[in-house]
Amino acid sequence: MPAYRGEAACKQQLLERLRELERKGSWVARPIHWNGEAGSLVGSLLQGEDLDAWEQRFGLPKWLALLLDGLLVAAPALPEGIARAAALLEALEVGADADAAGSRCVLALLDGDEHGLATLHPGDAAAAALAAVAGLHRRRLSGAEIAPAQWRQLRRDVVARVDALPPDSADAAVGACIEAAAWDPASSRTAVSDTLHGWLRAMTAAAVAREDWGEADDERIKALLGQLHAEAKAAADYDGAFIDVFQLLERKHPQQATRLKAHMAHGRGQAAVQWRRAVEVLQAALAAAEPALPPLIPRAHLFANPARAGIGISPDGQWLAWLANGDGVMNIWAAPRTAMEQARQVTFDARRGVQGFSWSRLPGLLLFSQDRDGDENWRLFAADVASGEVRALTPATQGVRAGVFSVSRFHPDHVLVTLNQRDRRYPDLYRLALRSGELELLEENPGFSGYLADAHYRVRLASRSTADGGSELLRRDPAGQWQPWLALSAEDARSSGPTHFSVDGRTLYFRDSRGRDTAALVAIDFDSGATTVLAEDPRADIGGTINDQDDFHPLAYAATYERYRLHVLDEAIAPDIAFLDAQGIGEWRLGGRTEDGALWLVSASSDVRPGVVYLYDRRARTLDRLLELRPQLADAHLARMQSTVIESRDGLKLVSYLTVPVEADAGELRARRPLPLVLLVHGGPWSRDGFGYSGMHQWLANRGYAVLSVNFRGSTGFGKAFIAAGDGEWGRKMDEDLEDAVQWAIARGIADPVRLAIFGGSYGGYAVLSALTRYPQRYACGIDVVGPSNLETLLASIPPYWEAARAMQYRALGNPETEPGRALLRERSPLHRAAAIRAPLLIAQGGNDPRVKQAESEQMVAALRGNGIAVEYALYPDEGHGFVREPNRMSFNALVEDFLARHLGGRAEPAPADGFPGSTLQL
Repeated sequence: MPAYRGEAACKQQLLERLRELERKGSWVARPIHWNGEAGSLVGSLLQGEDLDAWEQRFGLPKWLALLLDGLLVAAPALPEGIARAAALLEALEVGADADAAGSRCVLALLDGDEHGLATLHPGDAAAAALAAVAGLHRRRLSGAEIAPAQWRQLRRDVVARVDALPPDSADAAVGACIEAAAWDPASSRTAVSDTLHGWLRAMTAAAVAREDWGEADDERIKALLGQLHAEAKAAADYDGAFIDVFQLLERKHPQQATRLKAHMAHGRGQAAVQWRRAVEVLQAALAAAEPALPPLIPRAHLFANPARAGIGISPDGQWLAWLANGDGVMNIWAAPRTAMEQARQVTFDARRGVQGFSWSRLPGLLLFSQDRDGDENWRLFAADVASGEVRALTPATQGVRAGVFSVSRFHPDHVLVTLNQRDRRYPDLYRLALRSGELELLEENPGFSGYLADAHYRVRLASRSTADGGSELLRRDPAGQWQPWLALSAEDARSSGPTHFSVDGRTLYFRDSRGRDTAALVAIDFDSGATTVLAEDPRADIGGTINDQDDFHPLAYAATYERYRLHVLDEAIAPDIAFLDAQGIGEWRLGGRTEDGALWLVSASSDVRPGVVYLYDRRARTLDRLLELRPQLADAHLARMQSTVIESRDGLKLVSYLTVPVEADAGELRARRPLPLVLLVHGGPWSRDGFGYSGMHQWLANRGYAVLSVNFRGSTGFGKAFIAAGDGEWGRKMDEDLEDAVQWAIARGIADPVRLAIFGGSYGGYAVLSALTRYPQRYACGIDVVGPSNLETLLASIPPYWEAARAMQYRALGNPETEPGRALLRERSPLHRAAAIRAPLLIAQGGNDPRVKQAESEQMVAALRGNGIAVEYALYPDEGHGFVREPNRMSFNALVEDFLARHLGGRAEPAPADGFPGSTLQL
């Protein structure tokens, strides 16, 4: 049982209630008592005597209730008893394993170094009984499962030993306490309180015995008192009244009376001394109680396909569509918004499933894409949710990749699509008729990196890369020819660019870092070039916007430094944002809306709650829950994520996110003890980690690991200087940022320096390999997922559709067309330093990965094995740059969990007996 239900507010409320009762001062020294006006400590808190209510309301065990009231009964004075009981409640940490705390209290009373019964040095029989009971409590505290039959056998053995002890001896008093302790506090509510009372009797008797008063004195005073009583009763004037033998003793034997009074006062004083000592022992034991380990969250609850996900509303508000799981495959389902009971399955893929969809402006028509086993050559399909008809819209040619470019309400029968059928490097722009599937070429791409069209499908801008990694925007001259219009330096090109045109095409909205570090949101008059700054943030680039649906001007914008923040630009949207912010749904984002803006889909989550989607009716100001992404986690003990800023060795600010296991959380950026730590490295590297729900963080924290994610230099969203700081620093300063973050966690006592793992995918996988070669003794193990091992072969094999970004890649990694560039790439390639690796390594790869080819992993595996270094290699031949199919994903996570448990010592869920049917894993 986690103390106080694991809720700090529960403990706070209990202590505040106790302080309020202390001020009133109406107490009854009687266990678990309430007379309607006053009571014992527990009875007053409950205003009743139901110990089930004690467990339910306060999340505290029944043994603790009896212990607290037992202390009150034995207290030298009631006020002191109440104050000391309150101190015990204060000492018990929120979330501590309350049942284990009971064993810890018993063990401290029996075998504590300073005040345990063992310090009385009992005889052999009592000492053996004490050792047996203490041993079973120790085993319980170590996490061992103790069967009820073991406790029963222990009690039989202890009773047999105690019964053989001489009655009224010091060992008999010790034995009575040991007998009371031979119970599991989880099943006996009196185990701890009975052990306490036995301890008090034994310790008080031992202290009294050390006084100059022995058994002979006891016998002598008993005889003398008896003689006085008999003489008084035999006197001629005795009338049957009460005989006060102590008064007679004082009158006839004053010296004996004085000695007896001193002896009795010493006993009373010793009772108070031992009571206070017991409170100190119990307080220390409760404060040391380890938090309860939360139940193991099944991997399937975290990583299996959700029952439903990705819900979207049609532009006319008539339909809702979503992805639903069936036999481990996600497909599209749809239903009329007002008749969800009429839901029907729309797609029936049986292999890889559908990963997402969008609505066209043609009523009831959905668009979605699929590739072949992760090759990222996407084919476009249309699905009619009313009829169930599914049609291919683009060809199934090998190596051809299609994508939806633009959807407009002004042209509901058409969409703009990109298609690289003519030239695999540079996709052309087409107008696609949704009803007939006819493709009309709009722009034959001469080598541009992209286009921008307005809402009327007029192509207004083109962009192309420059030799230095920058970018150039072009617009048409009066003759219709593309002419340079706006230049972006290499530093600006990665954080600046157009977002969209106003509905009339006269204003271009643009993220602009020119002349500043972080990208601002600006409006550019497309005729005059005049620029107006709409929003900027000194620490973060401006992110997404919510735009007006009539003229497309931004109503609100987001900026994310440590946390996502939404800011109002136009007061027209302020009431909606205020309403949603006040609903207590966590961090929310606009996930979709109808054409008239009356209905919104709102996606909300927090670090301890996976996504929930609501339907927000703006006119009625109502919010209705539609979908919970992972309802199985609703009652799970999820760990909070904490954000912090770590300073690199050269002064950069690294926004980072830490998750500590629930049972080890000791406050802000603190752990109860140094923990095994997993450093999670994001891919890209031109992306970023953020705050919020993370299945990876929750999974690893639940298994007992601290988890740290770091936005190292080169990560996006923090300004152009931060991105540029990563240029040429693969395998150097980008690695050093991760190393600095690990050292921060070690210095704060969060991470155990001998139990560190590094885990990442894509660029993160490269970082794993690089770290293991640069710091061979740092990590206990590493996990590389689709990470490049050789930067030269990586750049030589990038997908053809990345050709437009080649100069940018060269600027970041090194230029293989120059001798210095080739030398840099070779130096920074982990493949050439493979012999330095000492830590166990798990490498996982998708056989169809178009970005990081299978050869990148296999050449690393070969190099390691060639040097006699053990490596585990997992290949999924039907996957690409990541693992999409559920059986593959689940089998990989089981591999990771077992690997980490072996090398870091965390918890692990056993693999299912039947394995993972359908997985293509090759080890």
